[in-house]
Order: sequence, then C-alpha cells, then structure tokens
Amino acid sequence: MKILVISDTHGITYEAERIVRKYEKNIVLCVHLGDLVKDAVYLQNKFPNLKFEIVRGNNDFTRDFPSEKIIEVGNKKILITHGHMYSVKSTYDLIVNHAKSFRVDAVFFGHTHQQEEFYSDSILFLNPGSIAFSRDGSRSYAIAEVTSFGVVAYLEKV
Repeated sequence: MKILVISDTHGITYEAERIVRKYEKNIVLCVHLGDLVKDAVYLQNKFPNLKFEIVRGNNDFTRDFPSEKIIEVGNKKILITHGHMYSVKSTYDLIVNHAKSFRVDAVFFGHTHQQEEFYSDSILFLNPGSIAFSRDGSRSYAIAEVTSFGVVAYLEKV
C-alpha cells in the first residue's frame, strides 16, 4: 500500500495537484503535513475519491485539523505531525522520544523544508521536504510503502 506524503505547500497548489494526479491511481492515501491546510482541503476537493489525512502546521491558524494524529495503514501505526512542536529544526530527540512512547512504526513530519529519512529503534522517520520552498536545493515529496515487514520510504524530487 503506497502513501503520497507532502508538506509545506505554502499555496503552491498547482505543483501539489500535478503530483497527486501522477500518483492517484497507485496510492491508498495522501498525507499532508501542514503549512498550509487550505492547500490540502483544495486537493481533497479536487480528488474526492482519494483518502486524505491532514494535520496543521505552524502557519495554519485553524483548529479544524489536529496538530498530530496516529493513523493506521495496513497493520502499521504512523504518527503524522508537522514537526514544529518538537523543535525538529534543531534536534530530533523530542520527536524520537515522542514516537517511542506511542510505539509507532513510522513518523511523517515536515517543517524543515528539507527531505530526509532515518531510522531510530526500527522506527522510520520521514520528512518529504517541501513542494514549494526547498531549503536543501530541490523541491520534494515522498512515497511511503506499507508492507507486512514495515514502512519503506522513497524520496522524490519535483
């Protein structure tokens, strides 16, 4: 089961729409990690047959969406959050400890605008980067695949 993971679209919906359209027939879910949730709502309306999971970020001033949630895909638990509440721009200690306390299989987070994937205690930590404004030289997103063995990430460039 494949999941499209995007974050930090910041109003650049044409690029996000192009990417969702590219994968819509091959994914079971699109996860938007905040900044801006209005972009995610736009995409959700544009692709009504596709399931979306949405969390708000530090630039989202609505309480209509949670700041984090745990979703289940297949038999795997995934924590989705924007990341700003865990100071991910300076350390991963807080988010790693938080994830361990929930015993999740993966964590999807954004906020840094830098694409990254790493493992800690067998938990996948995945940051898809930003479709809109990259801080590491290239705009990006990710595909996560849930298998019976775990969650695997594929880092993609726009």
